[in-house]
Amino acid sequence: MKQRLVIALLAALCFAAGFAARSWTEEGPAVPPPPAALGSEFTRTAPAPAAAARRGSTTQPLNRTKLVAEIEKNRSQIDAYKKRLDEIDAEFERDLAPLLTAEQREKFAAQQKRNAERRARGIAAVAADTAPLSDEQIFHLQYRPLYSVLGEVSLSMRFESLNHDLKLDDAQQARVRDLLHARRQKFLDLVDAVPPPSIIMSRLAPVVEKIATEPKK
Repeated sequence: MKQRLVIALLAALCFAAGFAARSWTEEGPAVPPPPAALGSEFTRTAPAPAAAARRGSTTQPLNRTKLVAEIEKNRSQIDAYKKRLDEIDAEFERDLAPLLTAEQREKFAAQQKRNAERRARGIAAVAADTAPLSDEQIFHLQYRPLYSVLGEVSLSMRFESLNHDLKLDDAQQARVRDLLHARRQKFLDLVDAVPPPSIIMSRLAPVVEKIATEPKK
């Protein structure tokens, strides 16, 4: 019950922070868009007519100058947030290793390697594409970190993934749940310690040079 309450509260936080994120980058009031499909922030397709009409009728154009200024203003905090998030993951992996058998550690290391390679390919693809980001791509990059917050605090999602991959026994399951509880608390402490722009802008900071210029019509 406590876990469900935490997730519900974080969902409400994400919605509220998302509303603020859009208002920070526009001149007038905004209505948050629906969640984007995974990877869609890098798909250069025109928005659906209904979405474009809705956006045009309820919001002002994206203020790119203001957004770039906000990113630069908060860059040190954005970097600190991302660094601490990496540290939390490293601490979890360090504490998990002694609980696993040699075979499980090998499987876990292989999965982590695949994940790292996939992230590296994504970063390389983004770096290779030098075209300015569209408004829709920028909005999606703003919202992705907010939705990922739910994955950070949901114990069941991470536990079920680990249990499926590693086939944990009963004793291991109990210890892994304890580690996940500790990891979640560290993440919540991190969220409390940083201002909302640091989270919202964490996906935008690496591509800030693609934000300043309007894409060609």
